[in-house]
Amino acid sequence: MVQIFHLLGSLFDSPLFRMALIAIFFTCKLSILFACLKHGTKSSTNRFLVSLFILFLSITLFEDLFYLIHRYMRFILLIEGPIPRIRFLSRINWALFITQFQAIAFFLEHLTTKKINFSSFLNILSLIVNGVISSAFLYIAFFNYHTLAPGPVQDAFTFYEITLTQICYAYLPFLFAPKFYAIYKKIQAKEIPTILSHQLQYLISFLIPYLFLETINSRNSYLGKPFAQLFKDSTYFIFPLATILCTYALYFMSKKMMGLRFLNIKKNVESKEKFNFLSQFKDILEQLNYATALKELAHLTQIFFQSAFAIPLGRTRLYIRKEVSEKADFGYFDIINIGEKVEYFLGLQENHLILQELKNSKIFIRDEIHFSYHYEEDNNNRNILEFLDSINADIFLPIYERNTITSYVIVEQNSRPYKLFTSKERDEMFVFTSYLNNIINILKYSNIELLHQRHKLLNEELYLKHQENNQYKESIRSFMRSSKDRKIGIVFYKNRRFSIANEAAQELIPIDINTALGHHLTQAFKTIAQRVQGYRVSQSLITRDTNGQRIVIAGVPSLEENVTILLVYYPEISDILKTQLDQLKDPSAWDYLLYLETTQSGQLINQLIPSNNEKLLAFKISLLETALSKKATLLQIPEHDLRETVELLHTISLRQTLHILKLNEPEKNHEAMIALCGLNSLMQKEESPALLEKLDSTGTLFIENIEYLSLETQDALAHYIAYGFFHKFKSEYKIFSNVRIICSTHQNLLNLTHNNSFSKALFNELQRTAVTMPLLTTLTKSEIDQLAQEYAEQIISTETCQNLLVLTEKDKIKLNTERPLSLRELREKVHQLLVVKSSKDNIAEITEFNAAYNITDPDIAQAVRLGKKALKDPQVMSFLWEKLKNQNKIATLLGVNRSSVNRRCIEYNLK
Repeated sequence: MVQIFHLLGSLFDSPLFRMALIAIFFTCKLSILFACLKHGTKSSTNRFLVSLFILFLSITLFEDLFYLIHRYMRFILLIEGPIPRIRFLSRINWALFITQFQAIAFFLEHLTTKKINFSSFLNILSLIVNGVISSAFLYIAFFNYHTLAPGPVQDAFTFYEITLTQICYAYLPFLFAPKFYAIYKKIQAKEIPTILSHQLQYLISFLIPYLFLETINSRNSYLGKPFAQLFKDSTYFIFPLATILCTYALYFMSKKMMGLRFLNIKKNVESKEKFNFLSQFKDILEQLNYATALKELAHLTQIFFQSAFAIPLGRTRLYIRKEVSEKADFGYFDIINIGEKVEYFLGLQENHLILQELKNSKIFIRDEIHFSYHYEEDNNNRNILEFLDSINADIFLPIYERNTITSYVIVEQNSRPYKLFTSKERDEMFVFTSYLNNIINILKYSNIELLHQRHKLLNEELYLKHQENNQYKESIRSFMRSSKDRKIGIVFYKNRRFSIANEAAQELIPIDINTALGHHLTQAFKTIAQRVQGYRVSQSLITRDTNGQRIVIAGVPSLEENVTILLVYYPEISDILKTQLDQLKDPSAWDYLLYLETTQSGQLINQLIPSNNEKLLAFKISLLETALSKKATLLQIPEHDLRETVELLHTISLRQTLHILKLNEPEKNHEAMIALCGLNSLMQKEESPALLEKLDSTGTLFIENIEYLSLETQDALAHYIAYGFFHKFKSEYKIFSNVRIICSTHQNLLNLTHNNSFSKALFNELQRTAVTMPLLTTLTKSEIDQLAQEYAEQIISTETCQNLLVLTEKDKIKLNTERPLSLRELREKVHQLLVVKSSKDNIAEITEFNAAYNITDPDIAQAVRLGKKALKDPQVMSFLWEKLKNQNKIATLLGVNRSSVNRRCIEYNLK
């Protein structure tokens, strides 16, 4: 560290280094002088001010030039001894020394008062002192040009010269103190423009250190001697440091003041900051896209001006001018009639020049206009100032549409008192208002809510088509099998025995159908063979192979008597459809029939409703179509089937979170409204997210007993379903979200709507996608018998037990006599009958029932039905972990490996 200090000391003590330093700073000062000469002569109103500043810069340049000449002759030309010309220039420099500061003092006075009072006592005294000191130095310079011989005369001149320099430094505080005090008083009283006050602050912040450094730089000053004694041998630091600091201060001050319209050279306050408008304010611009009312734009404008320009909320106003036929409503409590004053100002014929200027400049900034008026004092600027003061505005920002002001933004006075509006910020305002103008036109001349509604409908239709395409692809993949799968097996049936005719049949039928008489494949083969032999026509059916895959058994009569040819193969699309196509009410829904039979979503629905009679098939297709869309759904099904149906729709929709809002009584105190939409943050201490916000894009909301919602909440829900956004309760702030809405009711909503007990808007929205399950009481006996038999096959896990435990005709009559209202009740009754049968037949110990039917908890039962698919549902896995707390139990329950459960627990962070 000491070595570095000595190195810097030797560098600063080097004459060549000092000369290079002064030369660089001489160039900087010269460039500032040329800038003033270039711009200052353009305005006739401030030439005197520019002249004073140029005089100051010229004298500082002369001082630097003198130093360079002196050092050049001493250290380059190596001239020793007294040099008359150098001594002459030195005394001229001292004669100009006090003049440069006198020029700055007058400059400050003229800058603040627009004139110089030469009759004041202080100015007269300063001119006399300046004249005496300058004349004295000039006298010494001209009449003591040649060096005098050593003696009393020379000593007298030396003493006289030193005394004059001391007087110069001692006089400087007395010269500037009154000026600084007068400036301070005017700034405090706000008697000068804001831009000018900022300029003066920068100027004074330069002058004070400059005066201080100039004073300590001379050994003859009252501060120079103490500093010289303090630093001892290190005084060589003072001069280069003083020069560096003074020049940098001058450069910094000039740059700042030029940006602040110094001497009214520029028309606007400039900024050198990087322009990154879009990256900084893209969130506000995005919110403008979702605005649906003009009043929302006022709030968004306030948010924009707060984030962009640090203007407090409430200090910015957006006014939209009304047409002649419209009522004058400016959207605010206009306590000082701002709207009327603006209309009056814009309507005055004598203001056409001002309005033309406004059209050209696109904005009125009070600080800018006040500053221009301070220098030029023209009538237009005065009228603009009076107008801005009357509406209490710092900024008046008009928005034009076809050369007509359609709206305007006003920023109140003193909204940002310590910072000026720069050119960069002006550009940001222009970009914002340009974008805002387009939104205003859309809102004024278009139905924006209708556009939002159409946009939402298009999104829902697009989503449905996308889901249908996925279902179709999944269906096609189920038929795209290997060449082995497409082989056709041939089996001959003769004299009550089956003969395998080819290798494909052996692969497709891995059991001996002649000995495994109880196997369902054997029974299927016998059924087809007997039908063909009996009716001598082709017969076919679809069953499942030993792996659970669909397989077709088709029989055709042979020319040989008592011989039947049986074909075995995996089904094609036509084979699937033709067996159930006759049951369709709407033949155009054949594609959904295909999805029911070949996709995972369809299998889940078939598991819940295994029958395919006409009514239930139509209900299953409606349920699948609803599950594939994301439209709000109204379920009108028995209460016991609600939970399973909702979970089924939620699972097929691939949503992560299911929230159930069950209403047992009519809504009170807007509880459901607050739960759904949230409450204005100003009206609650701890803000909790609304359900429609919390479940956005990931959740399903099931509202049970929708008729219990209040009419206000029903209207709010209908608005959300129609347009895709909601407002918090007691707030106009708009929030967009995407939540799957499912509602249920056991009431006749049409009658409630006619009685004004239910929202007509919500009724119309829910009727678009209403799913009604046919009552079991309307099904025929054969349809109930078929449904009960399908449930029995689901309940019994092993095929052997299915052959032993069969619903008898007596059981079926009992089920039809005590016919339940819901599918779940029917399933439970079938389960009870089978349990009783297994006990009577003494096979209860070997009977394996489906685990889902031995569980009373509906959530766990649903997980069991999902099987390995439950591993893909984070919500189901979280529920099972909370219930069981054991990976082995979860694996056993779902029928999967423990390693699969372990991987999912790690993925979902279940510990």
